[in-house]
Amino acid sequence: MEACPISLGCDPTHSHLEGCFSLPACRNIKDQFKHANLLIPKQAFTGDPNQAHWISDFHHIAPYAKVDQHHNKLLLRTRRDMVKTQSGGGFGATISSTRWSKYGTFTTKLRSGATGPGIVTAFLLSNPVLGEEISFELTGRDPKRVITNYYRRIRPTESLEESVQHHLGGGNIGHHHHTTASKLESHEESHELKRDSTKHDLVYKIEWTDKMIRWSVDGKPLRTVLAKDVNNNILGGLPENPMQLQLTVWDAGHAIETRAWAGGKTDYGPDNLDEYITTVHSIEMTCFDSKEGNKPWPGPEALKRLKKAQALEAERAKRYRKMNKGKKGTGADEKYHGQAYHGLDGHGEGYLSRMKGYFQMVILSLIKWTFVLLSLVCGAAYFTQPKTGAVPSTTRSSPGSQRNLGT
Repeated sequence: MEACPISLGCDPTHSHLEGCFSLPACRNIKDQFKHANLLIPKQAFTGDPNQAHWISDFHHIAPYAKVDQHHNKLLLRTRRDMVKTQSGGGFGATISSTRWSKYGTFTTKLRSGATGPGIVTAFLLSNPVLGEEISFELTGRDPKRVITNYYRRIRPTESLEESVQHHLGGGNIGHHHHTTASKLESHEESHELKRDSTKHDLVYKIEWTDKMIRWSVDGKPLRTVLAKDVNNNILGGLPENPMQLQLTVWDAGHAIETRAWAGGKTDYGPDNLDEYITTVHSIEMTCFDSKEGNKPWPGPEALKRLKKAQALEAERAKRYRKMNKGKKGTGADEKYHGQAYHGLDGHGEGYLSRMKGYFQMVILSLIKWTFVLLSLVCGAAYFTQPKTGAVPSTTRSSPGSQRNLGT
């Protein structure tokens, strides 16, 4: 993270040790979910934005995000899961764009799944490391109201590195801003809708530039925040770091801290099998600089660094196989495991470790056989010694000796 910060447009998760890969830049897209391969589990994502447009962040815990090809919809569910989460509360779904945006226009057409107290449906731009975001939120408190909000770091004395460490050490980023409120300032407002968001498909739009943020529903602007009015040390200014576009539905009624805000405790029915579903018909991204997203990823310079590192690794593997050719336990059929090399003499830690083992084995064998031989010699000497009371003939040459024995 120190060498490859998100705040500078780098991707620390999928970068190579030889250098940072840039975050995949925004590309103009409009998804109507006609193809299931638009969405993949986060664990399957390699960092290449051409794999898919969206990743399911918590698919390994609960696969509650799914593309319905038959009806051309994206379904995001929240339900109680007592086994995997072990929290006693519900667990939802979050999808994130594989590309990152700095400014642009972002639109979705959806029907909220917040049909009961405690459930929240959100459409947002988010930087999960720094905690910045711009969002629409629909809660189970009132389906005819929507919350607009943005978060920005406000501590003038806190460095960017300190902020990153705070958020990396924080809680579940799936429940995004509510775990980071102590580090950020919330600028939340509530607005009345003309139609029930849980019964009608509404169009939500976020326009974000370096000069303003505007939130609109069904083409009607609800709120506009100008940078010139908020750019100071007290209010913190507008978000200015790259962000992912996200859609999420989650249980805010389980936690005491967010229960009242979300309308109350979530109810999953007497058998705990009830679920809440947000239906997404389309998502559209219009980038501030659409040409940037059409460039190859991760870029020619990053690919050069990667190829250089791969060539160096291949050369080391070749030298290792050549050095151990014909030796027992090594040879061409043994895979190279990347042992560290000392200088250019070709002697690796694996070879030294084996030689050290051989010497230890030889020394232990010598000690063992020396002990055996000593035991045999001592035993032979014991059994061949004369019995006590017998006078050897050599002692009788002295008259004094006989006298002493006689007494």
